[in-house]
Amino acid sequence: MPDKSAKRPRERKEKRPAKRRLGLAGRVTLIAICAALVATLAQWIATPILAQGEVRRQQVIAVTSGVNLLADVSALHARAGRWSEVPALVDALTDGLPGGQSAVFDADWKLIARDGATSALPPVKSLQDLAADREAVLDGDGRVFAARVLEGATGTLGYAVFSFEPRPALQIWLGIVLLNAMVLVVALAVLAPFLVPIASRALKPVTDLERGIRKRDAKDKSKLADSSDDRLLKPLLAAIDEVHDRSEAAMRRALTMAYTDPVTRLPNRLRFVSKLDATAAAGAPFHLVICDLDRFRQVNVTFGPRVADMALAAVAERLRACASRLQTSGFFLGRIGADQFGIILPSVEQSAITEFLMAAEKAISESMMLEEEQVRITASFGAARAPEDAATGADLLKLAEVALKEAKGQTGARRAFFDKGLLAKARAKSKLEEELREGLERGEFVAVFQPKVKLESGELVGAEALARWRRPDGAVVSPGVFVPIAEELGLIHTLGKSVMRDACFAAAGWNAKGIVSSVAVNVSPHQFDDPDFINSVDQALDDSGLDPKLLELEITESAAVADPDRVARIMWPLRNRGVRLAIDDFGTGHSNFASITRLPFDVFKIDQQFVRALSTDPHAPAIVEMILAMAEALGQETVAEGVETKEQADFLLRRACTIGQGYYYSPPLPADEFDAFVRSYRPRPADRFAA
Repeated sequence: MPDKSAKRPRERKEKRPAKRRLGLAGRVTLIAICAALVATLAQWIATPILAQGEVRRQQVIAVTSGVNLLADVSALHARAGRWSEVPALVDALTDGLPGGQSAVFDADWKLIARDGATSALPPVKSLQDLAADREAVLDGDGRVFAARVLEGATGTLGYAVFSFEPRPALQIWLGIVLLNAMVLVVALAVLAPFLVPIASRALKPVTDLERGIRKRDAKDKSKLADSSDDRLLKPLLAAIDEVHDRSEAAMRRALTMAYTDPVTRLPNRLRFVSKLDATAAAGAPFHLVICDLDRFRQVNVTFGPRVADMALAAVAERLRACASRLQTSGFFLGRIGADQFGIILPSVEQSAITEFLMAAEKAISESMMLEEEQVRITASFGAARAPEDAATGADLLKLAEVALKEAKGQTGARRAFFDKGLLAKARAKSKLEEELREGLERGEFVAVFQPKVKLESGELVGAEALARWRRPDGAVVSPGVFVPIAEELGLIHTLGKSVMRDACFAAAGWNAKGIVSSVAVNVSPHQFDDPDFINSVDQALDDSGLDPKLLELEITESAAVADPDRVARIMWPLRNRGVRLAIDDFGTGHSNFASITRLPFDVFKIDQQFVRALSTDPHAPAIVEMILAMAEALGQETVAEGVETKEQADFLLRRACTIGQGYYYSPPLPADEFDAFVRSYRPRPADRFAA
């Protein structure tokens, strides 16, 4: 027969119940016990600290009581002349305190009797000081000492010294801990069996509710307050329901804020890129368009952040209106940068996309009235196609940015579609940008100087400093190429400071040789954003020793009229020092007489395109005459740029233009060649210059 008894242990093992988890009542009880332990531990730590003062007071009372008793009894025997009885008295009083020590001295501090602990007494000087103050006690070698004077009818008869060895603080603390631990163990042993049942009964409604909540379906949206009629729990459940509703609403708001731009209420970059990736992954053809607002930072500076935000919202609405007019199944518009918008347009012909870009460009450029301010904004557009140009959202976004850069460099319609030629051009530009950075570090940028001549007498009156980039291979890069790149990279501040210093030191050298000559330096609008701009000009003047009246700063007309108040605010400190200010390329912008009179200009510079067109454009002479008349009305000096022929010089002279500048007189020259030009130059009348 099989042995049935052998199976029983295994069956018992299999039927062993799973380990029970600690219930709510058990947890409450455990928390109570832990709280008691923490409170007791805190008491153990705090008691010795709080009891230090009382322990010290008791030590003082004990030692002063002992010394007072010793002094009083010894004084009685001393007054009676029974000094021989004092040693026996000392023996009798020594055992009063643990480690007690008694000693009696005569009036000359000669030891009469001593008994008790064998530790050394303090020096006589310390005992004398101790005896002089009835309230004083002395700590030394782990003992507490007190001393008293034995008073007699005729004066001091002697001195009594008493000391004892107090119990160590650690021993006292351990005693307290031991006592508290015993009390705690007894209390827990007595109360623990009653705590769990009491907690279980008291928390039964809560534990029942906990079980119900744990079994509750996650999709169940009913209110917890409806699941219980307990008058104590119902308000709690109602509060939990309210907090749950608020948290869900807050979560929805957080998700909305995480994926929505708060200014335009459009999808933000995170959501737009997610949509772009999903659209590209679907494989259907579509266009991605990036819209970038031109010089939008100026709107922020001029009108303030509030108006700038309103302008962004208006642009978003205009883009949405233009996109909705496309014959397509839908589009997706989002704000992907500070002043950039992205549009995903489903598959349509490129001609339709071009029409959309033209309509959007026109709509955005229309004037806006925002808080009684007239705001004008222009935009540039770059577009790329999927899957022809790229198959992923990230690549498509990069190629659309390449097309956008091409559009921003155009003078006419500022819109472009990506093609492979643009990518090669972008790579070449990136290489040029890196070479520009390296060129600045290596000092490849130098100043050249083009003479400025007084038209009436032919007298040399100054020069304009122009930046040139001389590459290591000897090639010279045109400013029209590297200046926009330097402005875009934020390096124009460094380049401008370098040219400014070269110009000031060169002009100071000319004047040191006896040739009074001013120097003009172009200032990029981006240099006004440099908080160190004024200091850099002052530093260049101070280091070179150039008279500020011989420095002339040239600012383009478009930059000047964009924010005349800002220009005036920046330039007045330099004007007060004597620096002159010229408005460059005058006639090419949109300035008017009112805006010009608000600016601290001394010189009008007629743009070279008008001077060169004097013989070919019938309107050019009238424009030049108008500019000269305006300058004469304001009492300002005029400089004509781009003078290349005798006929141009004669025309300007007859129209009372003050100064001429151009290849007719001299091309821009390096500093050493200009020095030679200055030394050999002789003033000549205007009509004697050879063509």
